Amino acid sequence: MDIKERYEELYVEHIINGDGRSTPEMSELFNRILNDEFNDDHNKMDDLIQSIVDRNAVREPTEIDKLRQENEELKQRQEMAEEAILSLSDMLLSR
Repeated sequence: MDIKERYEELYVEHIINGDGRSTPEMSELFNRILNDEFNDDHNKMDDLIQSIVDRNAVREPTEIDKLRQENEELKQRQEMAEEAILSLSDMLLSR
């Protein structure tokens, strides 16, 4: 595991899923990544953190997702109604 992966693991554990506080190990990794890998480019570090947040954030369903779900529920209700009508017609015809 490289230092970015370790930082992401700790970020998710402590910042996203934990109490929101950085640990000393996270601070050390942050500085190593910033200095050694990103040559002190804070924009690259911001991009890394944003990518971690994006990958681990709970995604709200889009309008299309909501419409698909509603469509599926309506199909199920229609099938149930059709089955009920068939059952009723069978009962009426069998008398």
